[in-house]
Amino acid sequence: MSRALAPTIRLDAAALATTSPILPHQQAAWNWLQEQLTTGQVTEFAELFRASPAVKEPLLPVAANPLSGFPYFSQISSDGSDGVNGWRQCQTSSISMCLAYLKVKGIKDDTDYLQIVNRYGDTTSQDTHRLALKALGVRARFVKNCSASQLQAELRGGLPAALGYLHRGPVGAPSGGGHWLACYGFTSHGWIVNDPYGSCDLLSGGFTQQGGTSGKAQLYSYRNFNPRWLVDGPATGWAWLFS
Repeated sequence: MSRALAPTIRLDAAALATTSPILPHQQAAWNWLQEQLTTGQVTEFAELFRASPAVKEPLLPVAANPLSGFPYFSQISSDGSDGVNGWRQCQTSSISMCLAYLKVKGIKDDTDYLQIVNRYGDTTSQDTHRLALKALGVRARFVKNCSASQLQAELRGGLPAALGYLHRGPVGAPSGGGHWLACYGFTSHGWIVNDPYGSCDLLSGGFTQQGGTSGKAQLYSYRNFNPRWLVDGPATGWAWLFS
């Protein structure tokens, strides 16, 4: 009966586990060390190496949650700066909050962004905003397949998002032409948002308060907001993302 030989323990295997690839001069050093040690010493090294804790990948810094210093712009500003069409500018005001937070040059409030939007078309059109954002040199994309987990990942990475949702009708049957807000954080219960029109009645539809800062720092529950945002399923959310 033949007897299988014990496999040779190679020291350079330890290098492969921590550094890849091994450079020629490093390989030569491992080979030299292998020749200097006895079989017992190599075995002892292997046992110690295998018992050592795994090297942890460095963690990326997690952004503040909610994002600190996030601005609020009302689409129906009391000073009339939004003009008579302020009620149509939820998408503009929501994107503006994100741009101001991201310190996009020239954008201090929603009127700054509105001036650029007006060069390219109607404030309610996604195509108009694509052109306006491109003109500003902003990395942004409009999607119709955002999910709750993707949104949380964006926020963890320090990036806000503008979300489109149905604000009319009861939560079980939301309706309407759609409304936009800016999301800049989340908790175990819901999303932290700035709604440019006011505070939405997520259960019954419509708004309980309008204008001023009534839509600032709202906690919109997952239970009553997600059915209005993720209308057709878990990955059907309309959003402007900045990643």
